[in-house]
Amino acid sequence: MAKIDKRFQILLSEDEQILLKNEASRRGISQGELIRMALKNEIVQKSELVRRKALVALTELLD
Repeated sequence: MAKIDKRFQILLSEDEQILLKNEASRRGISQGELIRMALKNEIVQKSELVRRKALVALTELLD
């Protein structure tokens, strides 16, 4: 696991706080870990989707 050494503060609505708390509890992880996972998943998935679309477009051009 990467060293965690930076602090970041965000504001959440009451509903978002409840959702975060419940999901973290359900998974047996901290709320901070759940936020870090969600951030990584969002960035990686979007980046992967862009790469796949570019590969498909390139493949179609070469056919």
